[in-house]
Order: sequence, then structure tokens, then C-alpha cells
Amino acid sequence: MSELGQRLRETREQKQISLEDLQRTTKIQKRYLKAIEEGRFETLPGLFYARAFVKTYAEAVGIDHEQLFDEFKHELPNPQKEIEDLPSRSERSNRTKGPLPADRSKATSMFPMLIGLAFLIVVAVGIWLVVQRDSDENAVPPEEDTAPVEAEVGELDELPEETNDLRKEEDEAEAPVEEVEEAPIEEEHFNLAFVETQGNTSYYELSGTDRFDVVIRFNGTSYVGVTTADGESHFADNAEEGDELVYDFSGQEGAEFNFGASQFVDFVINGDPFEFALDIPHQKVNITVVNETEE
Repeated sequence: MSELGQRLRETREQKQISLEDLQRTTKIQKRYLKAIEEGRFETLPGLFYARAFVKTYAEAVGIDHEQLFDEFKHELPNPQKEIEDLPSRSERSNRTKGPLPADRSKATSMFPMLIGLAFLIVVAVGIWLVVQRDSDENAVPPEEDTAPVEAEVGELDELPEETNDLRKEEDEAEAPVEEVEEAPIEEEHFNLAFVETQGNTSYYELSGTDRFDVVIRFNGTSYVGVTTADGESHFADNAEEGDELVYDFSGQEGAEFNFGASQFVDFVINGDPFEFALDIPHQKVNITVVNETEE
């Protein structure tokens, strides 16, 4: 028996808590509780579960799990050891999710400016025409030489150059402005790369994003265990048809998901449906978050 397991067992027995009572409280199977007391962490579903189960056990018997982890850190397994021997990232096939983001077209930002300029030109021309009409109506005709002046043929068709320029500007202002099609807003890009499968556990690496959102929907009854890399267990129980689990694991180093009946599970990562690598009911999915700066 390990020192950690002996400490947990002695505390449980001092408080007169049986393994059956502890199983009902923690929802951890009795055989796993006994394995923790005997230091047989290799028999647990995975190293992620070892730390999570020890934490849940300690809290159930009234022990500070952080102090316990610090005191017995030499006995607790390290989840990172499970992926130390994985092949280099350049040897793995990446699956890219969504197109790269792009800036909106610069022409789109010019559209409101063109509309405003056209409106100002139309207003200016209208004001000028009104002023010219009022000036002509108020003008006093000369008293001398009231005889009509005959205009030569063709002179009436010739307009002052300024009037032609104003009409040209007015025609340009009234001409429809071609609408510039806006570039579509493209989705966020990230990589969820398959690494390998060991037993019933499939390993993946998530990179290219700081976002780690998880949605789990159930169309039938299935056991599910959700544990993050820091050892915290977020869920370990049966879920029924119609249930939905939603988590935001952004900032976490990774997480492991244990599905007892994966055929009844719809698994979504960052808004994209996840396809299970194995065609078996009971399987686990281990996702490690990779920061690009670490490469």
C-alpha cells in the first residue's frame, strides 16, 4: 500500500465511512476506490482519472486535495507521460477546420463616402439653381434699347461653359453608384490533429486557437467522464437521452472524455462535429492543447 493510499484509507476509517458509502458519494466505482488506497493507479481508466479520482476521494473524506497533491506528488502519476513518446508533429496529418480569416474589402469602406459626396453635390446644384432663378426674376430690364434682339440661329443651343459643367456634375451625382460586394466573414481557423490510438483511447492535439469549447449531446443513455489536465473531474455519471453538457476549457492544457456508449453521443469541438476514430461503444478521447509558441 502506498503512503498516499494509506493516508486516505486511515482518514476514511477514522470517520467510519465504508467504501460503499464513498462510492455513492463520489460516484466512483468501489474497485477504483480500493485501487487508489492500494496505490494501483495503473488499473484506473487513465492517468487523467488518477489525479481526478484522488481529488474527489480526498474532498469526500475532508482532506485538502491541494495539500495532499503537494505532499505526495512523488506518488501521483503525471498525465503528460502518456504522450511523451508521440511522433513529431511534422509526421502527423493535420486536419484544418475552416478557411483562413481575411480582411474586408477596402472598397467597402469607400461606399458610404461616395454616397455622402454625391448627396452634397446634388444639394449644392439645387441651391445654385434656386439662387439663379430668383436673380433672373428680380432683375430690372434696361429702359433703353427695348427693341428685341434677334439671336442668330444656333446661339440658343450653345450654353455657357459653367452651366454645362454643372449639368455634368449633376448627371454624375444622379448616376447610380455601383455597390461593392462585401467579402464574407470567414470562420475561425484551428487544427485538431489525430496523433494515435492506444487501446480504446484516441489522442489528438488542438492548435492554432486559444478557444476550447466542448458540447456533448446524448440521443441515448451513456456513461460519460469529463476530466481536465489539472486533475479536476467535471462529470462522472450516466447521461440520458436529451441531456447536453457544455464546457469552456479555454486556458486548460487538455482534457479527456470517457464515453461508455459513444454511439449515443454527438461530440462537438469549437463548433465542429467530432468524428470518433474507433467504431466501438466504450472509448476515450484525449485532447492536448498545443501552444504555437512552444514549437
